[in-house]
Amino acid sequence: ALKFTAHVFWLVIRTAPSLQDPEQIAGNLDTLNKFLAIADTRLAANAFIAGPQFSLADIQMGHCLFRYFEIDIPRASFPHLQAYYERLCARPAYRRHVMVDYEELRVSD
Repeated sequence: ALKFTAHVFWLVIRTAPSLQDPEQIAGNLDTLNKFLAIADTRLAANAFIAGPQFSLADIQMGHCLFRYFEIDIPRASFPHLQAYYERLCARPAYRRHVMVDYEELRVSD
């Protein structure tokens, strides 16, 4: 979560556009993609991060994925991660408690 929240989300949403460093964001996305590739591989064999059952790992991963898939950034292709995210979005509790508006966090110029 920290690799996304502090290194991508905050630099895109919580930093004024005129102060954003596209090279830093791109480098941080490259690092994040290494971790997401691990998750994607794991999700190729399991319905959830830690195995066949929903767990605390999914809560941790899931809350970041909503923002990851909603902010305007280039995303690598992770088909298993995408399918996992879609499964999370189908869960009523996820929609109610995670898929919440974060627009008030956005910093503008």
